[in-house]
Amino acid sequence: MTDLISGAIDLHVHCGPEGIPRRYDPVSLATHIGESPVDSAVMKSHVINTSNWAEIAHRATGVHLYGSIVLNHYVGGINPMAVRGALGPSHDGDPYLKVVWLPTVHANSHVSAYKEKGEEYDIPPEWSGGIVSPLAIPIDDVEPIDLQAPAVRGPLDEVLQLVAQYGLTLATGHVGRDEVFSVVEQANDRGIERIIITHPTIHPPGLAVEDLELLAEMGAFIELCYIGLAHGDNAAAMTELINRIGASRIVLSTDLGQRHTVPPAEGLALFAEELVESGVSPNDVSMALNDNPRWLLSLSKK
Repeated sequence: MTDLISGAIDLHVHCGPEGIPRRYDPVSLATHIGESPVDSAVMKSHVINTSNWAEIAHRATGVHLYGSIVLNHYVGGINPMAVRGALGPSHDGDPYLKVVWLPTVHANSHVSAYKEKGEEYDIPPEWSGGIVSPLAIPIDDVEPIDLQAPAVRGPLDEVLQLVAQYGLTLATGHVGRDEVFSVVEQANDRGIERIIITHPTIHPPGLAVEDLELLAEMGAFIELCYIGLAHGDNAAAMTELINRIGASRIVLSTDLGQRHTVPPAEGLALFAEELVESGVSPNDVSMALNDNPRWLLSLSKK
């Protein structure tokens, strides 16, 4: 089944060092990707911009990975200057920065969901090998980032302007349903074409199928992650969703990079195999692993 992932791009791979133990640093991740059928990956950190890492990894290995920034409090929240800073590193005039994620661990919906689960910290100790990370603060002390709060609207609009100006991809992170619909509408108004609804079947945001159909009609891509299979999703439900929405609006990624999980390229191959066995056509899998990610990263035209 490795032919299914030949040339694929994984849009969602966690990388370190970031204060949360990760399987890879940028150079070892690039080496892993370079030794696999996968073509590239987008590095994600809940904490810092990874476009600098992408340039370092490219210089060290020749493998072209891509960077992203997650707008948690670690970078000042909804901070357009942090996005500008992440745009610095480039290759032949093309920024390594490709994805701007809305808040994850500091999103209002994420904080609420983790409080309901009884978590004591914004970075759960289970993410850090059972110890409290130096990054972590008591979850009751987190000021949740609400995209619909009046103080956020101005900075959010500036961020969306930058995403539009530089042809970046906007990913919705862990924000809630109402925020997702609101920001997709705002992005459409700004002419942003590249939008990913981040693992929407995992809570948060835990969106309904009907929501995903509407968002796909609004031009967004629906992300399905291999790690979702460990969070209550199953291949049959994903297959039904892909067939219902259409593969032209689906991206398949892993959300891997944790120390205890399989390597991303292996996870991507397992994911592709499970979906094909569940009834997704190989052509649809290829579209969601290869064609759609390439367009989202501005590496190909529609």
